[in-house]
Amino acid sequence: MKSARTAAPAARGRAFADDGGSGGVTRYRQLASVLRHKIVAGEYPVGARLPTVEALAQAYGIAKVTVRQAFALLAEEGLVSSRRGRGTHVLQGPPGPDARLRSAINDESADGADGAGFQIRVLDKRKDASLPPELGRHGRPLERYVMVRKLHIHDGAPFCLIEMYIAAPVFARFPRGSEKRHKLVHLLRRVAGERLAVMHQTLTVEPADHVLVRELGYGFGAPVARMVRTARDIDGDILMAGFFWYRGDRFVLDMELPARLTEHYPALAIPASRG
Repeated sequence: MKSARTAAPAARGRAFADDGGSGGVTRYRQLASVLRHKIVAGEYPVGARLPTVEALAQAYGIAKVTVRQAFALLAEEGLVSSRRGRGTHVLQGPPGPDARLRSAINDESADGADGAGFQIRVLDKRKDASLPPELGRHGRPLERYVMVRKLHIHDGAPFCLIEMYIAAPVFARFPRGSEKRHKLVHLLRRVAGERLAVMHQTLTVEPADHVLVRELGYGFGAPVARMVRTARDIDGDILMAGFFWYRGDRFVLDMELPARLTEHYPALAIPASRG
């Protein structure tokens, strides 16, 4: 067993933001999120003793009761165990992205019915939907879209919530029911072919709200990777656009590009602003 690490984390020069400064996320949930990801990263391995209540309170400039609340939240998740006189120890780590999960996230051709642990669960489908304004910034919106809201699941646990808008004429060319088995970008490539011109995506990090807690089985306020993706054709029409919310502890983005690619296509590194 690895030796326990009991040293207090280095102070960062400021305390956690209060509720109003962190999107409504309470301080104890912020601390729980920090500790949760230290566990995922292996800084606190299974069996390790976490820093004391006093040490964490001093390091982050928060009250001792806030630290105890964070410990209680992690204990509810089954990650740690606290005992009087023995401290708080790590019981297990949240599931991280192993090789199979990495493939489920990054392989566009991953099949939701191939029995390899990856599944697609459609939660909602709505025709005659309009493209949300945020999704219309990188191309020309069309008149009608089909909205598909779904979960991507690996080994029975959800790792991504998706809300995707597919141009109605494009969706009409998808094989019937194929959205329940295949990733939508895979279907788009098959249908659009050479007319598919540009894929634009923006990745940010935000705290999980109550909807993400419910759909992803995640901790409130825990980090979520939020991706906004837009695909447009050679005429500039938006064929597909949508939002992805990945659990922060079950997300990894693998990309391999030619080393000098951005010299020839500088917009890959610094996309042109569209107002």
